[in-house]
Amino acid sequence: MNSFPLIDLHEDLLLHLNYRQWYGDHYQTSFEQLERNNARIVVATAFPVPKSDSYFDPATNGLIQKDFDEYNAYCVAHKNWRIIRARADVDAVLNEPGQHGIMLHIEGLNVVGDADWQQLEQWYEQGWRSLGIVWNLTNPLGGGTKDPVAPLTALGEQMLAWLRDHHMIIDLAHMNERTFWDAARLVRGPLVISHGNTRALCDNPRNYTDAQLRCVAESGGVVGVFFARTFVTGGAPATVAHVADHVDHLKNVMGIDHVGLGTDFGGIITGLVEGLDSLDCMPAFWAELARRGYTDDMVEKIAYQNAARTLRAILL
Repeated sequence: MNSFPLIDLHEDLLLHLNYRQWYGDHYQTSFEQLERNNARIVVATAFPVPKSDSYFDPATNGLIQKDFDEYNAYCVAHKNWRIIRARADVDAVLNEPGQHGIMLHIEGLNVVGDADWQQLEQWYEQGWRSLGIVWNLTNPLGGGTKDPVAPLTALGEQMLAWLRDHHMIIDLAHMNERTFWDAARLVRGPLVISHGNTRALCDNPRNYTDAQLRCVAESGGVVGVFFARTFVTGGAPATVAHVADHVDHLKNVMGIDHVGLGTDFGGIITGLVEGLDSLDCMPAFWAELARRGYTDDMVEKIAYQNAARTLRAILL
């Protein structure tokens, strides 16, 4: 167990627990692993997978609701868990031993229209506080990483304004560069890339250029390094040291105050990092950073302090 708390800015927790056929016997994460490793806050996705295999199937909104209901039910049944709605909740789970929090996140709001604002308000009342407007695929809000040219749309601009007014986390992960820059100009306050690595070390459109990283740092925001092998080494065998290389680059470009943790555990299906394939492997990650000269204070900034500062700055 870590002696310091963790904040994981991105996990596909329920996806991992409810779609076991994708993962075999190996668990990247679970509620038990989160507790065992002192993960105090996890930004946990509602990642709808409709039976039609179309992420634009209107049924996905019902699946989002189902995930929100399941997260809320878990917190009701386990009194040491709560839904993170406000900065006071962030402080409570970090200051009270044994307490944990879930921040509800939607990864890709593909089915949205002018008539959906009431639905968004309902989800907000249920505790929803974080949105990534796209997931790789271009949708009515903007362009994903599989589409290099689509911009943020007029509806996307309306969505960002709604999110700002509700003091919600706007996650820039999975946007293509054009939509990223469109969104970055409209977001007020700290920018957040929940899980993203450096394009300088792994040239993939899902990773981020130094200019994008500096933009996040200048806003006072945070980037969560993540552990999907495809975006660490491009698919070649990857080790803990390769992930630490990304941390080094993030630190050198942005400064230590803007590096966080966004493991993507639960959602990694394209290849895991050797020796870093679950939350239970986190001590090896911290040990590698210490070997490279990261002090305890620097490690704790990456583990939770930078993310906590950013969450507090955005939430009410």
